[in-house]
Amino acid sequence: MRKLVILFAITVIAVITNPSLEKHKAAIREQVTDLQNMDEDVDGDDLKKIGALLGEAIGLNTLDKYLNNNVKVEDLKVCSLTQLKINGDFKTVGIGFLGNVFLFDDLKSKLKSI
Repeated sequence: MRKLVILFAITVIAVITNPSLEKHKAAIREQVTDLQNMDEDVDGDDLKKIGALLGEAIGLNTLDKYLNNNVKVEDLKVCSLTQLKINGDFKTVGIGFLGNVFLFDDLKSKLKSI
């Protein structure tokens, strides 16, 4: 009986802490930002630095629009699956559990194919 109560408690906690769609999008956004490997110190004059910052801001805005239209979450109640639209089909690229989102290692190759 005690094991059943513990299992029920863990299930309730998992349902309550299931990550939202925004958390899934934020995890993908962070992964893409890490992939950019942009050099923070732009060589050259101030105009080049302003241009680089402006380009990065436009890129992040475009990324947000892309994520809004191409990321969805399949809610399994105790966990959720992060799905990204790649070549017209939604592919599972991560899992959300206990308030965290864990992206699969092959996400880098999937993002490069977009």
